[in-house]
Amino acid sequence: MQAINEEGDSASIWMEKEQLSAVGDAIETVLKDEGYEYQRHPLDDLEEPPVFPYNAAIEMQGGQLSMGVNRETQRIVLIGAQAPAEDAEPDSVTFEFDYRRGHELRRQILDVVAAGRPPCPLCTAPMDPGGHVCVKTNGHRPH
Repeated sequence: MQAINEEGDSASIWMEKEQLSAVGDAIETVLKDEGYEYQRHPLDDLEEPPVFPYNAAIEMQGGQLSMGVNRETQRIVLIGAQAPAEDAEPDSVTFEFDYRRGHELRRQILDVVAAGRPPCPLCTAPMDPGGHVCVKTNGHRPH
């Protein structure tokens, strides 16, 4: 997940597909609970997509993620924290975005997850094109 603020500072969090999917599900739940209705912008009002730098100011592997909602400003707050290395403070980054961007992020997450390897119907582990040895079958039958 990458983000950039108005000043041009950027952050990047690397996540497993399952983590990313859970973030998307949480965003969808928030938007549904808040009664958000997505309204498309006219094509001539669309914003230019941001240009991300090659190296983000903050780069981290996703560890613990938490989400909150600011109902007054109709914004979603996502906090990502990396497990600290020995004798070091944990790195963290906070993303805050409005409901519209949350809806758009949810759609992007669905596209990214769908483009990955399909999950095994028995154990939900990602399956390679040639299948995989499913732990639910104790490795006796490739799936």
